[in-house]
Formats: sequence, C-alpha cells, structure tokens
Amino acid sequence: MPLKRKTLIHTTNAKTKSLITHCLLVTPFCYSAGTTERHLLEQCISYEDLRTAIRYGQSWVDYPGYADRKAWEERVAPEMKEIIIRNGEKALTHIWKPDLASDYLAFKRTGEIRTGRANHRALQALTLAELVEGKGRFMDAIIDGTWFLCETSWIHSAHLGFQKDHSGLPDRNEPTIELVVADIGAQMAWIYYFLKDEFDKVSPLINQRIVEEVTKNLITPYFARDDYWWMGFGGQQVNNWNPWINYNVLQALMLVETDTERIRRGVWKLMKSTDFFFSMYHEDGACDEGPTYWSGASGYALKFLDLLAKVTGNKVNIFDSPLLRNMAQYIYRVHIGGNYFVNFADSSPKVNPSPGILYQYGKLIGDPAMMEFASFMAQQNQSFKNGVNGYFASALDELFMYKDIIGQQQGEPLTGAYWFKDTQICVARDAEGTSDGFFFAAKGGHNKESHNHNDVGSCILYYDARPILIDAGVGTYTRQTFGPERYTIWTMQSEYHNLPLINGTAQKDGKEFAARNQQYKATAQTISYQVDIAGAYSQEANVKSWIRGYTLHRKKDFTITDKWELSACLKPNVLNLMTCCEVEIDNHKNIILTDEAGKFRLEYNKKILSPEIKTIKLTDPKLIHSWNKEKLTRICFTILSQQTTGESKLTIKRL
Repeated sequence: MPLKRKTLIHTTNAKTKSLITHCLLVTPFCYSAGTTERHLLEQCISYEDLRTAIRYGQSWVDYPGYADRKAWEERVAPEMKEIIIRNGEKALTHIWKPDLASDYLAFKRTGEIRTGRANHRALQALTLAELVEGKGRFMDAIIDGTWFLCETSWIHSAHLGFQKDHSGLPDRNEPTIELVVADIGAQMAWIYYFLKDEFDKVSPLINQRIVEEVTKNLITPYFARDDYWWMGFGGQQVNNWNPWINYNVLQALMLVETDTERIRRGVWKLMKSTDFFFSMYHEDGACDEGPTYWSGASGYALKFLDLLAKVTGNKVNIFDSPLLRNMAQYIYRVHIGGNYFVNFADSSPKVNPSPGILYQYGKLIGDPAMMEFASFMAQQNQSFKNGVNGYFASALDELFMYKDIIGQQQGEPLTGAYWFKDTQICVARDAEGTSDGFFFAAKGGHNKESHNHNDVGSCILYYDARPILIDAGVGTYTRQTFGPERYTIWTMQSEYHNLPLINGTAQKDGKEFAARNQQYKATAQTISYQVDIAGAYSQEANVKSWIRGYTLHRKKDFTITDKWELSACLKPNVLNLMTCCEVEIDNHKNIILTDEAGKFRLEYNKKILSPEIKTIKLTDPKLIHSWNKEKLTRICFTILSQQTTGESKLTIKRL
C-alpha cells in the first residue's frame, strides 16, 4: 500500500525540536506555515504504477562503465582530462586523517567548526582521475580512501543536534542523515557501481563493506525516520537541505538497494518529501535563501528531478511546470554583472553558480539564455580551471557537458527590471542587456525567511556592476550563526543594513515582523518601489508608519525617501547606509563616495540630517574576500527633528 501522509509523521518532543532548531545550517525559523500545498510529483503517477515505471538494476545509468575506455576517451575533453588527472595526482599524497574527538567537541565548546570534507574531496579527486585515465594507478589510493571512510564517522560536527546524545561527539549507534552524510553516501554508492569488479579482484570485503555502510548510514535511516525537519512531513518549513539530501538518497537507493519493493517505497517517499520543497516556494520562483544557496536549493531540485525522470522512464517529469521555470530563471534575474548577485539573506555578493546546473536547467526548460549564461559563468569566472563543480554525480554531469558548455555562445541575460511579487524582491537597472550604469535591488518580505537577516525594506546599489550601497552578507559559519545568538552578530542586524534605527530600536526577528502596503511601478524612465516597514519593528520603536521608497531615474540618479509617523519621539532616529566605498565628508558636509566604479555624490538636506562616518573593521576572512577590503563604512544620518512626523530624501549621483 502507498505510504499515507499521516503514517509519515512521528511525534517529536520539545527537547528534540529545540536541538533541531538550533542546529547549524538549519535555520532557527523552520516551524513556519504559509505554504502553498503542491503535489507536483505525486500527481504524475500512482504508487501502484510506480512499480512498473521504475527502471531497476541500474539500467537508468547513462554514464559509461569503467571498462568502456573508448567512451571515456570520446566523451571527456582532453583539457579536462588533464586537469582531473592532475587533481588526482595531488590527492595521491593526501593523508587520511580522521576528525578527532576534540575537533567535534570544539563546535559545542566554542562554536568553531573543525570537521570538514578534506577526505571526501580527496576520494572524489582520486575516483574521477581513475575513471578518466583507466590505468589502475589510483586504485590503491581509492581503496584506502573508501576503507577509511567506512571506518570513520561521516556526520558533520555542526549537525549533531539531530542526535539524542548532547556531549558533542557523534554516536555511531544513531545513524543520522544530514548534508555531509548524504553526500558521502551517494559518492560511496557510485564508487561501488563503477569499481566493484576491480574491488572484487582485491577482496570481496570492500564491496560488502561499502554496501553495509551506505545502507546503515543513509538508506535505512531514511526509511526509519520521518521526523527530520528537512523532510517536511511534520509541516516544518524546509529549505535547500530537502532536495540536496533527497537527491543523494535517491542515488544511493537506486545503486545499492536490491529489494524492488523497498526501492518503490523509497522513491515514493522521496517524491512526497520533495513535493514539500516545491510547496515552500512562491510562484515567482525566488530563492529566499539567496543566490549562494540557489545551486543547493533549486539546483539540486533540478538534479533530483532529472534523476527521477531517468529512473522512472520519464513517467515522472515536471519540467514544463511554470514554477520550475521561475525557479530556474531566478538566478539570472538577480544577476548584477560579472560574478555579483543580489545577496539578501545569507548569500555572499560574489557567487559562482554551477555551470553544469545552469546549462542542464536551461536545456531541460528550453531556455537558450540560461544555457548562454552557463557558458558565460564558466569562462568569465574560469569555473573549470580547477576541474568540475559539485559532488560526484553533479561533477560527472558537468564533466560530460563540458564540451557543450564551452562551445555554447556566451551571454548575460541582464534583466532590465523584475518584480518578484510573492517573495517581494525588486530588481532594476539603467538599461536591459548591459551592466553599465545603476543597478538596484530592494526587498520587503518578513524576518523569518530562510537564512534571514533583519532586513525588511533594505536595498543594495551598484554602478557598472560594482558595489556602492551593500548588504555586508554573512561571515564564516559558527554555532552562533544559527543558534539563539544569531542576532547578536552585526551582519544580521537591521542597523547594519540600509535601514533606519527608529527610536533607538532595530528590527526584530519573527514572521510577524513584516513589510506592508508595497507598491512597485515601472516605466521606461523610472523604476520605483515603496514599502511601509513599520511592522518590522517592535512596540518600543513607537512607529505608526515608516514609508521607505526607492526610485531609479534611469541613467540619472537613485533616490531613497523616508516618510514617517511616530507615536512618540523618545530617542534620535538614524538612517543607516552601508558601503564598501571610500567616504569623504568635506568642511561643508558634502559626501563623496569613491570606488572602482567612480565618484558619487550623496546629496541630502543638511537642515534635516546630520551625517557621521563609522568604520567597521573586517576580521572575518569570508567578509574580507567578499569585498576585497578589510573595512566597510556605515554612514549614519541622525534626523535632527524631534517631531513625530517628517520626511527626508537621499540622492546618489555619479560625478
């Protein structure tokens, strides 16, 4: 019988929920409703028909076998083969070092993350090198790495919150599925598929051990539990974890499991779980986690769907869905130019989306612009200079698409203006098809979005694809990033975004702290976005309404307007602007911003506003890399009037 939704919901006690909520990379706001229930996958086929649709016995695999040397020679570009073999040769010197107890305990003690993917990546490099070369010289190192991973824990220190033990050490008696476990499990399943005959020449124990560990660590726990928040069966808000893990489980299940009925049950459960991911998305397709997470969210949803279509003989195929098309095109609609993207939430400003995923998505939804964008990203950012992107199957896909991606005409779609009306993000530039001139983005939304910053109503501004007003982004992840201390981190606070501090009060986190009364207007000359952000502040702000407005006068200037009504004016109100530019204020309080894009004058009414410059020294390597600077600047305009109503205007013009 098909699995019913009610049977897939296990109760979870309050203590377990608390642990899950505070787990790193698990957003502390995952118990949110407001979804649009969709059954895109379940509507394609019945549970009964799934029995005959599934292509059992790995008949769905379209990669050449290890022994098919002719196919590997023909399908792999010589220059890519050279890179992959070179990476494999480097990995031959890898020292297989386990994560120590102190490495795991560091996360609980200080919040530091010491466990990583070095062993996982080395094994991938070795395996890919052996597959493309086929001479056997990497085989012993692959066996070493495979056996090593079979002997050690796969779970990431930041994800131990799923387990009952609270000591900070992994409990091997409680196999737990999270991102790293899923990635390694799928990788091990593929190594088994490609090299099992070679392993048997050494010892049948190698294959037996791989199957045992993949089953124990990934497949069996997936059947045994359905209270993981990322599965969605308990009504929780899911994010990139859902398609990421489900994609890996589907690979492992189809490669390792031999019981056909168990495979059918697993595929059905995976379909139902991934439907929850699609239910979390608005029709506009925007990834509220930001462009950095697009490859792992929408991108891995694509990978899952493509694999699902293969294993079901194309009986389950939803690539003609408008939602899927919008999810795909989101990534180039928020593209600013070069490798800069609109970086709301925990996204970095510089993003390198997988060329393979971009190209494959474009091909599957019939979008030539996306395929051209894949080629642009591959060559503009030299994405292939160090090899292929992603973990195992994604890397293989990109390897075999390499010739098509490089041979494709390059292009940047560079959308002129777009309004994600459901997710409430506005983007616009001076002219469609070029990154020259101004580009701005602004957002409404609420403060319980996935990977949320308290940033309702904030904006960013670029010129010639260079940053002027910025969202600082997010620093190196620690336990604090996703725990109760998240909003003590300055990058998560509204006063370190392009937003006002009202009566000394910053925005609050929570879905109830949201935008209201939004207006978006677009003409050939101007793009404007207006939103009341008062609802994003607590009662202590004493704010009735605060209308924040952004207007791009194309090829002229960019303005920020504020109009407020307070119930009381108890403390000074401050308008904050964040910039990576050099900032000068002369004796007449004129403000000049200078960066690679040129010089800009920031105009304001000196009778209403009084500016102060505050330097933020960067010490986090991730933030330093994001901005190529060791400091950012916050311009704080104190509103001189103590009246409860008023309005102001800031204008940025290029000199």
